[in-house]
Amino acid sequence: MSARKRKSDQAAAGDYLALSEMRGEDKDYREKRARNNEAVNRTRQKKKQEEMDISTKVKTLRVENSALERKVESLQKELSFLKEMHTAYAKKENGTGSSQQQHPNGGAPGTISTNPFSSL
Repeated sequence: MSARKRKSDQAAAGDYLALSEMRGEDKDYREKRARNNEAVNRTRQKKKQEEMDISTKVKTLRVENSALERKVESLQKELSFLKEMHTAYAKKENGTGSSQQQHPNGGAPGTISTNPFSSL
């Protein structure tokens, strides 16, 4: 065999080996890309689920907040009513013209008043 033919055969064998290695690398690359694509999809799904969970939580908290705001408003009205009742009761007690000495707790000296609104 001539030297030229051997070089040609060696080059062809080298090309085949290089091509074979490239195919192996190409296969490895494709597998790596496939694994990466799967990981990306899992990450995106996880993020989407977290966003949906947060959205649901926000809706729940908004409903709860509205209920609490209504409760605060109701309690403020009740407090206002009770203050008016207390003021009316105090005016009634002071306006009777009674000569009895008034005790700071709203009753006569020596008595214990547990609820100043109980007589209303």
